[in-house]
Formats: sequence, C-alpha cells, structure tokens
Amino acid sequence: MERILYGKPIAEELDAKSKLIFTNFENANDRKPKLTAITVGDNPASLLYVSRKEEKAIELGVEFNWIKLNKATSQKDLEEKVELSAKDSDGIIIQLPLPEHINPEEAINKIPYNLDVDGLTALNLGNLYSEEYKIIPATSLAILEMIKFYKIDTIDKNIVIAGRSRLVSSPLAKILSSDKYNSNVTVIHSKTTNQKDFTLNADIFISAIGKPMHYDISFLKENSTVIDVGISSVDSKTYGDIDTKQLENYLGARSPYPGGVGPITVSALYSNLAKLIS
Repeated sequence: MERILYGKPIAEELDAKSKLIFTNFENANDRKPKLTAITVGDNPASLLYVSRKEEKAIELGVEFNWIKLNKATSQKDLEEKVELSAKDSDGIIIQLPLPEHINPEEAINKIPYNLDVDGLTALNLGNLYSEEYKIIPATSLAILEMIKFYKIDTIDKNIVIAGRSRLVSSPLAKILSSDKYNSNVTVIHSKTTNQKDFTLNADIFISAIGKPMHYDISFLKENSTVIDVGISSVDSKTYGDIDTKQLENYLGARSPYPGGVGPITVSALYSNLAKLIS
C-alpha cells in the first residue's frame, strides 16, 4: 500500500512556527514584518503565484507590499526599485520570469542577502556550499521539509532529480549529498540519453521538468518514492510531471499533484522570512 505524501500538514506546521515568530516581531517592533514582491509585466502565472503569497501574508500577519511594474520597465528602473524597497522591507522577492530585456541575475543580486527571501542571490546560493547556509530556495526547502516530515530515509539511497534549475536541482543536489542526508544524487535533463537507465535505479525520484505527465510507470522503480514538483498548463488545465495511470500500489510513496509539494512552497517562503528576521 503506497503512502501519499500530502503537503497540507507540512504547510500548516511551517505556518504555525512562522506565525509565532511574526507575532513576536510585531510585539517587539510595534509593526508587522514587511515583505515586498516585485512583478514586471502581466504574466498570468506570475500574478497568480504572487496573489497566493499575498493571501498567505494576510493569514500569517505579514505586511505585503506588491510593486507592479509594466513590461517596458528598464533594468535600471527595476534595480532602483529594489534598492529603494530595501530601505523599509524585511524581505524582497522578484517574481520570475522577467521580460527578455531584463537580466534576472543582475536584478536579483541587487537584493541584499539578508533580505533575499527566495535565496537566489549569488551569495545565498554560494552559501549552500558551506555549512553556514541559512536560506534555501523555497521549492527545494519544501521538498526537504516533505522528506523530513514523512521520515523518508535518504542514507545511501539513489536520488535522481529530473530538471536543472537553481530553484530545485542545484540546491537539492548539494544538500542531499551532504553528510546530513548522505544520498547518492544524480541530475538528469533534456540532453540525458537513456533516462530510464537512471530513473529505474532511483530509490527516490524528484521530477521538476514542467512537462505534463511525462514520466509514466515505465520510468519508475517499484516501491520507490516519487516527488512530483513539475507544473504545466495545457488547454487551461494544469498537470504534474508524473503520469499516475497504473501507479496504484506500485510505488512505496508519492506526492500527489495537486496537493503535494505545491502547498508547502509558499509556506516555505515565509519560513525563510521568519529565519531572516529572527
């Protein structure tokens, strides 16, 4: 009988811890902690994600400052907004993706490291290679919290991560191979030939490629743990990366889509904000 790895109880646990920190902050400073989110343009997915972050801010007692810039905003104007926001914010996020004329690396690195709630500045990403890191990108943190909550054994387990991004594969590959988790980690991607050579040997398979129902039962090892991080849209419907047909009682455990990693991710973002102000 497979275990279904629901995200809701994990999100609730994170939220309770964060809310306590936010309440203590407000009592000590006579103001709520302030999170500034900057969007450039009107990408529907981006606006939806930020609206969810705004809802969570209200729930947790955080002042949410949403700066909406038009698509034609220049690199200089965006960076000036970041620098200005840094003067009165406790955390800053720049919602990705940005319009093509804006260099996201340069924009993100204008965020002071101690306000970098997403953990995407070069300094905070670089800190993952030390034992002193404090902030982990929210999606990666959500997966780690799922592993922790459900007591998924990682010691000497083969973990395969599909997709290469600094939001998921880069942080997870480093952290899961550290002496805290002691996993054997492999990253596969669009240029990997014979992906099944890797996935069928995976004790834990984490997919974050954003292709609807791409991996079916033929890619997955029996009794393995599968964590579906991907999200994609087809004809106004959203899908995860895993095709769940024929999977009933085949896996040892799996995160569902929806209801798996997704609910944890926004809570993980606010967990990062709580760490920054503590």
